[in-house]
Amino acid sequence: MNDQYKPEDRQQPPDGNSHYFHQQQISGYGAPPPAVKRERKHFWPVFLAVLVTAAVTFVLTAGFGILFFGDSMKDGNKGPVQTGENTLTLTFTDETGLKEALDKFSDVYNLLQDNYYQEFTDAQMIEKMMEGLVGQMGSPYTFYLTPEYNETVEDSMKGEYYGIGAIVMRDRDGSYVVNDIIPNSPAEGAGLFVGDIFVSVNGEGVDSFLDVGALAATVRGEEGTSVEIVIYRPSAQQEVSLSMVRKKVANVSVRSRMLDEGIGYIHMTEFSDHAASNFEHALLELMDEGAQHFVIDLRNNGGGYAHECIDMLDVLLPPVTVATVKGRLDGEVYEEEWKTKKAAQVPDDMEFVILLNRYSASASELFSGAMRDLGKAVLVGEQSYGKGVGTQLWGLSDKSAVQITGFEYFLPKGSSVEEVGLIPDYPVVLPDEVETKAPNQRTLEEDTQLQKALELLKPKVK
Repeated sequence: MNDQYKPEDRQQPPDGNSHYFHQQQISGYGAPPPAVKRERKHFWPVFLAVLVTAAVTFVLTAGFGILFFGDSMKDGNKGPVQTGENTLTLTFTDETGLKEALDKFSDVYNLLQDNYYQEFTDAQMIEKMMEGLVGQMGSPYTFYLTPEYNETVEDSMKGEYYGIGAIVMRDRDGSYVVNDIIPNSPAEGAGLFVGDIFVSVNGEGVDSFLDVGALAATVRGEEGTSVEIVIYRPSAQQEVSLSMVRKKVANVSVRSRMLDEGIGYIHMTEFSDHAASNFEHALLELMDEGAQHFVIDLRNNGGGYAHECIDMLDVLLPPVTVATVKGRLDGEVYEEEWKTKKAAQVPDDMEFVILLNRYSASASELFSGAMRDLGKAVLVGEQSYGKGVGTQLWGLSDKSAVQITGFEYFLPKGSSVEEVGLIPDYPVVLPDEVETKAPNQRTLEEDTQLQKALELLKPKVK
């Protein structure tokens, strides 16, 4: 993520809902993947890249619902709170242990209402209940976004923003790790390293941030203003304080060049808006320059929009199933296939080496795993992150949103990468002093993973 949560640009469909993989994600923008097996609503895009003190009580209804009551309950008035002509009701379908659970909830709620050292309004209490429910579902990719946070996410997906130009992801231990640096950015100028771990932003400790998006919202700000960051640098085993002046940052998700005679190189930093079309353009341009085979660098790529990933595969593969998705939507279990549709735009004998590391996640893993399963690529580098689930982002009436883990995807041979990742065909670990540099900052002489890719492809050049 570029000083931001890491879904990329997202287009809101007519009903205001969207789906995405979070890497922190498969993350991405645009149209839905193809081949739906049954009719159902789609809310795209999908991402494949990571809560009261007033008198609110409730009673069980015959249908096991909850009616919320206001302060009038204290005065013996049993009338439910009304919104227009509608009673606020929650309906439950599972009766097992329900009354006991609601009784316990009532006890806890009233204890907080009467004894917590700060007082909250009914609306604030309900907001906290909602945030707590979302946060306790058991998936690190399911959480609540405040209206302000959601707006920041939307702004950050536009490709340009005011910040420092660091791409950050949340590691499995909860730390916020720099996994890429945008060229000519304040982060690069200040000497921020890949692998640096955020400690605080403007004096606010990272433990206070819900996720990487909240961190990004704090790092970003008005052009020309300063942000003070403290990071822990594992390579030096010490904390470092950095001051950076925010400026407009344009993130280029696709960087390409000829690597050697007959070998093209495409570096994808994320599967963001227009990533597929930019990838296609770079690929065809390098083929015109004589590229017969390609290295695709997905190191530190935390994911992006699923449809961008599928569209990229559509450039390289004939019509074929690249993933099977299993999940739940609108209370129903579903299964569907994601397929490429068009003829490949590359020769059948073109071969690919894909570079991965432990920060390659979600859409990167779908892309790489599908290419390998279908016999088009070998993988070089380190075991990938292991995010094999996708999320839906549901917009709410007050412009807040809830991100919900809604499905798991399976590669063409049937495997899932969730909490497993991809094991490279050729394991290569970079030296520590090289790993602190972004991929675009490394020379070929020090990038042993890229050297291995060249070693594999050079004999195939005619």
